[in-house]
Amino acid sequence: MRHLSLLLMLLSFVVSCGKTQESLRLYMWIGNIPQDIYDDFEKETGIKIIEDAMTLNEEVYTKVKANPAGYDIITPSLDYAEIMVKEGLIAKFDKAQIPNFTNIDPIILKHIESIDPNNEYVIPFAFGPTIIAYDKTKVSNDVKGFEIFSNPAYKRRMLLLNDMRGVVGPALLLSGYGMGESSDKAMAEVSKLISIWKQNILRFDSDSFQLAYANGEVDIVQGFPGTIVPHLSPEKLSNTVFVVPDKGGTMWLDNLVILKDSPNKEAAMKFVNFIHRPDIYARIITYISGLSLNVPARKLITAESPVPYEELDRLEMIKAIDKEALIIHSRVWENLHAQ
Repeated sequence: MRHLSLLLMLLSFVVSCGKTQESLRLYMWIGNIPQDIYDDFEKETGIKIIEDAMTLNEEVYTKVKANPAGYDIITPSLDYAEIMVKEGLIAKFDKAQIPNFTNIDPIILKHIESIDPNNEYVIPFAFGPTIIAYDKTKVSNDVKGFEIFSNPAYKRRMLLLNDMRGVVGPALLLSGYGMGESSDKAMAEVSKLISIWKQNILRFDSDSFQLAYANGEVDIVQGFPGTIVPHLSPEKLSNTVFVVPDKGGTMWLDNLVILKDSPNKEAAMKFVNFIHRPDIYARIITYISGLSLNVPARKLITAESPVPYEELDRLEMIKAIDKEALIIHSRVWENLHAQ
């Protein structure tokens, strides 16, 4: 009987501990933060991280609309962050509780001025260019940008992302339009250009483009340095040229935002501040082979960036476009896939 009472006391203690531990629900881009970062945060704060992995902005937007209190922090790209701010889904954050916000590059903050002029809602997390990578031992042309996808000499040896904004946007810029243009004339030119690209590429691919390039299935690929580099052998990496397109280049920005209906806003701000601590952020960027938008962290990153920071100035940041233009772009994109 005594043993039974002791067992019940222990069970009661375990259950009570489980109930009282504070936790945070995160919806993060898959593979962006290593588990040891979460472990260190829990050791320092006692707050447990529960992460769901996201692969599409549309996916996270749909889930948040259906259950606004289901997560504390999400990481939408800038175009979807803008939509969510306008729809009142995002909470204001208290800068006094996130002093490491000052570590963020002012150049990056300028890109979000139009949607968050007072820096109250959106905390930049990770950014980078959408680049073109090619194997210089297989490609004789001096690749400058998206014009290479019109070259039949590399037919079925190239990949483009299966990403409407990532392909239609550059095609618009290359044709002399803004990324939000949707006139009949612009769409006809873009459709014609992407149709030529489609004839030359092996496929549109956002899931395994890095593997297709790493294993030699293709020699030219549109993608992201941080996704491609980890899959390359030392020899393949030494033969790879990363090109920031001279025309039509775009840049993405993923952000940490706290949901308006988050049940744990205080803990969420602790986590954001932790992430932007230079030593922690440097570990994250090293892990994903990315570019640092945290200025002090750059001094702590020993790996050389595959893309020079100074080349990013000429790129166009992907931002939200109006709903009518989005519908038209989607229709054009679907028609291209159906051809």
